[in-house]
Amino acid sequence: MTHHHYALKYDREGFFKTAFLEIAMSDGSPALLYAIVAFAAYHHTVGQNNDDISTFLSYYNQSIAFLQQSLQKERHSIATLLTTLQLATIEEFLGDLVNLLDHRRAAYEIFKELFTPQTILHDETSRMILIWYLRFQLFAGMIPRGETILDRQWLAASAEFHNRQLEHKPEDLGAQFESYFATSRLLATDVAILFAGKVNRTISDEKFVAGIKLLSKELAEFGYTIEKAFVDTSRFPTEDLVTMNFVLIEHMAIDLMFKYQLAISAGHPPLPELAQIAIKQARLFDTIQYSHEKVENAVLSCRTSLGTISLFLPREERYNLWCRRKYARIEQLGCIYPEIFRKRMGDAWSEDVSRWWLPNDEGYPATIRAIREFVQYRATLQIPGRHNVSNVSGISEQ
Repeated sequence: MTHHHYALKYDREGFFKTAFLEIAMSDGSPALLYAIVAFAAYHHTVGQNNDDISTFLSYYNQSIAFLQQSLQKERHSIATLLTTLQLATIEEFLGDLVNLLDHRRAAYEIFKELFTPQTILHDETSRMILIWYLRFQLFAGMIPRGETILDRQWLAASAEFHNRQLEHKPEDLGAQFESYFATSRLLATDVAILFAGKVNRTISDEKFVAGIKLLSKELAEFGYTIEKAFVDTSRFPTEDLVTMNFVLIEHMAIDLMFKYQLAISAGHPPLPELAQIAIKQARLFDTIQYSHEKVENAVLSCRTSLGTISLFLPREERYNLWCRRKYARIEQLGCIYPEIFRKRMGDAWSEDVSRWWLPNDEGYPATIRAIREFVQYRATLQIPGRHNVSNVSGISEQ
């Protein structure tokens, strides 16, 4: 299991193979350990295309039960926070947005209890927790009109920290990547905050115009920096530089959404250049997919970027089919899209993909069918104890 299985783009210290497992093994509650094993069992089942998901469900249900016990008896710990993040990741892969947002909210409460923007940067484990949580925040932030949850100061502190690290170690490749990703997260947050302020009328027109000018400048400058970062690649082994593809595709996605929202806010149709950026981004997606053949799950780290690509590619049959094949590949790797998303994309393409992305169920794995049936069945039930897992503040008062 690598960071790509968690849809994360970079893990310099190998957190998911070392510290993560050490915390799970040493914690007094087995909740985290069972959650990790559940996720591993999930990926194994998907890889085998086995429609028997009982092993995964057994570990998954036990993790939730142990987490409930832990929350009732103990103060919250890093292990508790990691358990909620792991469970949220599982819900994301199941395509279960309701439970995903519940666990994300639970993680938020514990996160704010344990850390401040300064203490979160003290060690590699806490910094990885921040990155993991922020991935959920930026993903889920697209749902409620672009608002984010953690204040900007958390991302600003992270970007400042990693930029300082790069200043001290300018030749350190890992420091460069971490600085680039931290800058990208801050820019994405600034875009979300600016346009949410415009929609909610919490900023003046003058401040909005000033914010647009500043962000346009920052996005252009950062884009130039990363485009020119490794003109001379002779100093590095090729495999060490592949992470740069994730930096580039993430920046393209942010730039696309910024330019699109800018056009919409001005009452203009999207610019034709957006399609050209999306085509360039699609080529980079292919590069990541086929240059990481030994790590086929690498494309899971680009699923958010795939969403922006599909929005802006020309509405032509060849591009539509390209998108449908990529979405099918993401699901074949175990990351299931919610039904509402498939319906919206089908409407955009004038195709019915509510059941599966490709015609005649081409490449539709038995495992994915079984998981979808499970999620649909669970959606019809009221699960005892679910509220207790998500309402952490209420539990802490017991």
